[in-house]
Amino acid sequence: MATLSTKTSSSSALSSIFYPNDADLLLYKDMALALGAPPNSHMFRFLGAPGQHLVFIGETGTLEWARVQQTAACLWPHLPVSGPVASDGTLLDSLPERIVYQMLCTLKRRNMHVDVHEPICLNQGLFRADLTLRKGSVSRYIEVAGCCGSDRITRNEEERRWLARLDQRLAFYRALDITPVVVWLDMFARPAELKDLCIDLVDDVALRGA
Repeated sequence: MATLSTKTSSSSALSSIFYPNDADLLLYKDMALALGAPPNSHMFRFLGAPGQHLVFIGETGTLEWARVQQTAACLWPHLPVSGPVASDGTLLDSLPERIVYQMLCTLKRRNMHVDVHEPICLNQGLFRADLTLRKGSVSRYIEVAGCCGSDRITRNEEERRWLARLDQRLAFYRALDITPVVVWLDMFARPAELKDLCIDLVDDVALRGA
C-alpha cells in the first residue's frame, strides 16, 4: 500500500506541474490588468523566478496555456479578453502590438492619431511601421519586437526570422535618417515603464505637432 500510495502521489505531483498554481494565477491577473490585455507566456521570461512556471506551461503547448487563460477568466471575469484584437475592435498583428496600441490610444491627445501598419513616410512604401503616432505633420514610428528582449537573444528559428525582418526595417529607417522607438519583449514585463514610454511619446508628438 505504501508503494502504491507513493506512486499515486508522484503521478499527481507530475501532473500538477502542467497546471497554474495560485501564485501563477495572481501574477497573470496583475499583468493582465497592468498591460490592459492578458500577457502571453513569453513575457514572463523576463520576470525571473516568479514567472518561470508560467513560461514552462506556455512552452508545454497551446492547450496548456489556454488552460491558464481559461482558469484566470473564470476566477476574474472582468479581465480583458486575450488575443490581438484591441478594445476598440482594431485587429493588430500580435498581442504585443495590441498592448502598445491600446496604451497609446488611451493616452493620445486631441487631433492625435495612432496609425496601424502605415508606410514609413508616405512616399516610401517599401516597409510599413507597426504603429505610427501622428499629429499634423509630426510622426513617431514604433516597432514592437515580440520575438525577443532588448538583449536580442532568440531561442528558435522563428524568433530569428522575426528579428531579421525587424533589422531590415531598422536599416530602412537609418537610410531615411529616422529613429524609431523599438518596444522589446522584456518591456512588457515592466508595465509601468512601458506606460511611461508611451506617455513620453505622446508628450513629444503633442509638443512638436502643436
